[in-house]
Amino acid sequence: MELVYVGVLLCALAFALVVIYASLVLNRVASTMQTLGTTLNDMEKKMQQLTPELQNTVKETKKIVDDFEDKISATDGFFDALHNIGISVNSSNRILNQQAKKLPEYTSKQSLDRLSEGIKWGDAGYQLYKKWKNRNNHEIVVRDENLPTKK
Repeated sequence: MELVYVGVLLCALAFALVVIYASLVLNRVASTMQTLGTTLNDMEKKMQQLTPELQNTVKETKKIVDDFEDKISATDGFFDALHNIGISVNSSNRILNQQAKKLPEYTSKQSLDRLSEGIKWGDAGYQLYKKWKNRNNHEIVVRDENLPTKK
């Protein structure tokens, strides 16, 4: 029977240890909860201060985005003009390529002679104009050296 009493005593001691351990754990949990409550209160106060600032920041950001959108849409005309310039350049290129293919037609002997005569007459006219500008009495003198000669 003594063995039963020793067993009951050991069970009572084990139960007392479990109760002491549980009370220590519950005490730590209680202090953790108290710290958590304090932290959450502090965080709530900070959030109440931050919320209006964040709302103002969001409103400012919306204004900036709207302004940016307006400015971007204002450049649409510029990019349309650039597009039209590109189309014009492509059309000009096409026309120049077509005319370049026709160039051999204009390089015949007769066409070149006419071109050279036109340049000579143009030069003669320019020389006359220069002399006329240089003279005070506006007297025009035509010399044979200024006139083009036919071949």
